[in-house]
Amino acid sequence: MTDRALDDHGAQTMRAHWFRYLDTIEPLRTELFGYCHRLTRNIWDAEDLVQETLLTGFGMIARGDFHGEVSPVRDIKAYLMRTATNAWLDLLRRRARQPEHHGDIAGHTPIDPVDTAEAMNKAVALTSPQEFAALLLKDVYDFSLAEVADFIGTSEGTVKSALSRARRKMRDDGDAYASRSRTSPLPQVVDAQSKALVQAFVDAINSGEVDRVIDLMAEKVQISVCNVGGGRGRDGTWTQKSLGNVSAAYGECDNMPVVLMFRADATGKVYDVLRLRGSEHIVTRIIDHCYAPETLRHVAKSLGFECDASAYHQPWHVIESNMVPTTTLPWRVD
Repeated sequence: MTDRALDDHGAQTMRAHWFRYLDTIEPLRTELFGYCHRLTRNIWDAEDLVQETLLTGFGMIARGDFHGEVSPVRDIKAYLMRTATNAWLDLLRRRARQPEHHGDIAGHTPIDPVDTAEAMNKAVALTSPQEFAALLLKDVYDFSLAEVADFIGTSEGTVKSALSRARRKMRDDGDAYASRSRTSPLPQVVDAQSKALVQAFVDAINSGEVDRVIDLMAEKVQISVCNVGGGRGRDGTWTQKSLGNVSAAYGECDNMPVVLMFRADATGKVYDVLRLRGSEHIVTRIIDHCYAPETLRHVAKSLGFECDASAYHQPWHVIESNMVPTTTLPWRVD
């Protein structure tokens, strides 16, 4: 075993490969996002699931699993769908073991799509997570029984049984579901403190005073930009480049208060959406969706705005001239 740390050159090489990986799988991204959205029934859970799936896929390929006839990632589309399915079922199992779980400030309390039937569509409301995943993969995405069994981690016989139960429930219980869904409103879980924190952030941006925004951020605020990375600290690159010459508005989508960002050119189009997490009156994490075009389009459309969505990452000339060369390891001490 060696104690030699990964140097900056190694980190830069890995970062360049990450962006090439994003380009390679780009043709699959819209379908993968659509699957994750159908699976989770929540735009934020869907984007988080996509990000987790992409990272897992990158790691599997990097360690050599994309090799040979029995490679688990030989069919990259099937692999990504399988990874998303397993990750979501694992999350539901963890939630089931934590019935008193509470979400972060300025974030929604996770809702189990099985337990909260009134808030979900008929398929989610009437089936178990495994049954719903089997139904979605087989009947919507047309995977074979063998593939569905592989995705869920079970036998073909179990998949057949799950599909039979799911279809029977939807056939026999559909009228009861329709009656419930007409009389049961979507639960509202956004509390006043969450709204106040996001509104304060919006007001600070619109004041044009960057210091006001910085004052709302924890000193070591975590900033995560979907697909392209992030950092820590309120005085970093994100703050310098994201808060100038812009305006903001408050919005709510899927029970999540968010910051809608507009460029100062007065086009009126949403170009970014920020999720905030924090405690009391301080933001401890910012999740930036500038390079998550499916999520941007969904949020903008649901709130009645046009969208100016970017690609999944910056242009290559920016990556090669700036982002890769400036990659450094935050844990280095020399």
